[in-house]
Amino acid sequence: MSGICPDCGRSWEDARRGGRLGCPGCWDAFRQELTEVVVGLHGSDRQPVDEDLRSQVRELRRKQLEDDLRQALAHEDYVQAGRLRDQIRVESEPPTAA
Repeated sequence: MSGICPDCGRSWEDARRGGRLGCPGCWDAFRQELTEVVVGLHGSDRQPVDEDLRSQVRELRRKQLEDDLRQALAHEDYVQAGRLRDQIRVESEPPTAA
């Protein structure tokens, strides 16, 4: 991990300490090091696809509604439980293309 950029002569250690790359060639020269930094920060080196994000948001929303439904039932709030049940049904329908 002690590479040198062939275009600007900057070392990985210089870039890491300074928090900046020296030139566009640094992106190629330090690809492995940069990938490790990104994976360490974000858990992945890939940008999530928009559809994946929408699916994840829908899934989280559905889980939250189901938790709220269980809580409403535990408190015997049947009116709220009915609303939540209906909302879960609506949000569980496949999304329509816009």
